[in-house]
Amino acid sequence: MVQRITVIISALYQYGYVSRQKLLDEFKISERTLYRDLNRLGDRILHDGNGIYRLAPAYAKPQTLKELQNLVSLLGMEEIIPASKYILKPDLTSLSIRALPGDPDAKRALENNFSLFDKAIRQNSICTFHYKETLRTVAPYQLMNIKGVWYLGAVEKGCVKGYQLSKIRWLTLTSEHFTPDPHIAKYFSEEDDVWFSLDKQTVQIKIAAEVSYYFQRRNVLPAQKIIRHESNGDVIVQTEMAHENQLFPLLRYWLPHLTIISPAGLQHHFLQKLSQQLAKMESQCSGPSFEYTQQE
Repeated sequence: MVQRITVIISALYQYGYVSRQKLLDEFKISERTLYRDLNRLGDRILHDGNGIYRLAPAYAKPQTLKELQNLVSLLGMEEIIPASKYILKPDLTSLSIRALPGDPDAKRALENNFSLFDKAIRQNSICTFHYKETLRTVAPYQLMNIKGVWYLGAVEKGCVKGYQLSKIRWLTLTSEHFTPDPHIAKYFSEEDDVWFSLDKQTVQIKIAAEVSYYFQRRNVLPAQKIIRHESNGDVIVQTEMAHENQLFPLLRYWLPHLTIISPAGLQHHFLQKLSQQLAKMESQCSGPSFEYTQQE
């Protein structure tokens, strides 16, 4: 009985709750025995009516400001959660953070394979898995969450790639190891887009004053860096482009406020592609018309 209650209390402080069914399966005891164990904890626990018992707030261990700041830093959320003694409280009900919806399949893949991913990355173990109906052999570097989607950043046949966790099947660690390349490790730690490539083109773009605020407020373009502010309010930014399809849709969205100024000729190529797309749309819109009659 003492061992069971010790396990229950430990789980309550570690996870904040315990599941009645999970305790029954773990201890191999009857419900009556488990109820007696839980009753011994008195007002220290609360039952939410769904077979879940939670630690009562009065007995919950409060986290210190330093612990909360370390957690926020570990999760890379310094810019999202204001962790200061004047703002951050244990009760965060006053905050509403609306993140991008996650991929439930990727979440399950991460939960099921996290220990293997973690071991492969820490021990520099070559791993194999099926991805898009192909057997892959890769050197894993980092697990990355980009815009709500989980990826494994890895190197396959000398090329950096990102693999959606939801599409990875039959992950296996091999006995072979690799020596991480610091340059590649740095790349994965700084990558903020899903166009994985070490061979990226540097592009400079002029942002018109009318919309420059949005680009100064947050990074809209991949690997965006502000180069300078013009006297008329325009802003010159630098971005990294792995492929034109990574950048051109963003330019179309912000027309006519963004202009490529370097490299020379890329703005002309963008406008040429835009003209071709418009001509194609006009051709489709001017095709044969159809007459519809209402059916009784």
